[in-house]
Amino acid sequence: MATPASEVQRPADAPDKIGKYVIINKIGRGSTGEVYLSHDPYYRRDVAIKVYNIEEDADADRAKVSRKMFFNEAHMVGMLQHPNIMPIYDAGEEDGKYYVVTEHVQGARTLAAYCRPDNLLRVDDVVEIIYKCAKALHYAHGRGVIHRDIKPSNIMLTIDNDVRIIDFGIAIVSDSDVSRIEGIAGSPSYMSPEQVQSEELTSRSDLYSLGAVMYELLTGFRPFRADNLSKLLHQIVFATPPPIHTYRDDLPVDLEDVVAASMLKEPEKRISSGAAMAAELTRVHKDLRQKYNKLDNQEHFDLLRTLTFFHEFSHSEIWEVLRASDWHEYRDGDDIVREGEIDDRFYIIVAGNVMVQASGNNIGTLANGDCFGETSYVRGAKRQASIRANGDVTILRVSSTLMEQVSSACQLRFNKVFLRALITRLQGNGGANT
Repeated sequence: MATPASEVQRPADAPDKIGKYVIINKIGRGSTGEVYLSHDPYYRRDVAIKVYNIEEDADADRAKVSRKMFFNEAHMVGMLQHPNIMPIYDAGEEDGKYYVVTEHVQGARTLAAYCRPDNLLRVDDVVEIIYKCAKALHYAHGRGVIHRDIKPSNIMLTIDNDVRIIDFGIAIVSDSDVSRIEGIAGSPSYMSPEQVQSEELTSRSDLYSLGAVMYELLTGFRPFRADNLSKLLHQIVFATPPPIHTYRDDLPVDLEDVVAASMLKEPEKRISSGAAMAAELTRVHKDLRQKYNKLDNQEHFDLLRTLTFFHEFSHSEIWEVLRASDWHEYRDGDDIVREGEIDDRFYIIVAGNVMVQASGNNIGTLANGDCFGETSYVRGAKRQASIRANGDVTILRVSSTLMEQVSSACQLRFNKVFLRALITRLQGNGGANT
């Protein structure tokens, strides 16, 4: 029998209820307040409740901005109903607590997790994500809403690889009597030149910001970087970001053109709408799919199919693992993993042998079909041993972050086989953890 929500053990600093919603747990904290998990019994759905700390904020100006952000989001209850926009179900005020109720997506994470050069999404996945965002923004713009704060941390990726644009707290809503948050509002690194200069904004400002997000997802670097805010804003207005091909040369020219067209300085020269941007990305995506379906990927699949590690995997599950990984070749003596470093990847040896070393001593070898990198199960844990190529080696590097986006069945299968292989290896030779 399920435990009633009223009997759920919640953190000591979480309230019992907010409005009509019984609080289950605290699930997050932002610059404006806390986020709690609740369950709406009437609609039989989990919800997230964002509470603005307006009355508790000692900074009067910040409290004023928070109040405006609350009313902005409250104004949009039920207004934006699009599959790629986080729906706002309810809003209210009780005992000085202002709250907004939204959809709760279990296991979702923001795109900020995929903005590092060593943890990028596959290019065709980036294109598909930005396509969905462009369509969602076109929908919002058609209803008179300009988001004004498009950035990786305001775009969520669900475990089903779907997208939600979140946080309309500083949005501009046409024909609204809610007072605007004036001045430079938003995240500077993704602001359009006209937003930086506090000029009148159009929907094309959001498209610039989306282009900046796509730039970072493709390269792992923001378009503009500076050691202080003044220099950063000056670059946004006057400088041209480094071409994407300076960071990586494996991207199609058409994709780089879409990014550049969305980030032109003058709004009237920019891509005209989210729909137009989506149309360009559709063409790029088709070409990328053809590229990824070529023989080299089939050869990779065929090799993995022969490894003992993958004997229990279905064909579709092997393809899923391939999408969450990259194929890398090492020369004799190359370091694959260094003792004391932190990364989030698992490793499977496709061909060749590696040497396991700890504190400078050789303690064992691993060969075809073996795996290593179990410390990835503990986020932030340091590697306990070094792995060095013993001759030429081919390695499948699997990102634990990207694996969170594959199907639950594939995750379960991978974790089961991975752990079993590690236990067998450790029992067989007493090898060190890696």
